[in-house]
Amino acid sequence: MNDVPERIDESRGAFEKAAEKLPGYRGYKERELRREADRLQRDYVAERLEAARRKMEELELALSRAGDLALLGQIDNTARKLRTVTDRFRFADYGYAGLFSAVKVDQKVLERLYEHDVHQQAQARGIEELTEALGVESPSLRSDVQLLDERVEALDESFVEREHLITGVGR
Repeated sequence: MNDVPERIDESRGAFEKAAEKLPGYRGYKERELRREADRLQRDYVAERLEAARRKMEELELALSRAGDLALLGQIDNTARKLRTVTDRFRFADYGYAGLFSAVKVDQKVLERLYEHDVHQQAQARGIEELTEALGVESPSLRSDVQLLDERVEALDESFVEREHLITGVGR
């Protein structure tokens, strides 16, 4: 996922390369490629988070079957936060937050945005890996769920930071 811009660039056909010579086409195509890269990045993060959410549901079911109801509230709360963050990534406007408007975006901002996206992907993978390690028999389940909750909140804040990076304003 880290080399999305290069893979998109490599996939261009001869027609697209020739069309770049047309006035105005290059800027239009760059915006389209940015939209596509944005969508791919958000889809990747949402897929990781969805896998984590499913694991949380499995954990809730396992705890219920074992009769251990003490942590269900905390786990359910974290699972709801996870669902909300997943939906923010999955259903954000296509090319959200003004990145793809007619206004030029500075190349340095785009580079920082790319680094931010890579960081979000790593955060999402970390959340997924943590949920895979959760188990009913774990003596540290309560603290692990708390850590997961903190990571989900951090990713949610990262989404807001990304929006701020693009537009210069927060929500």
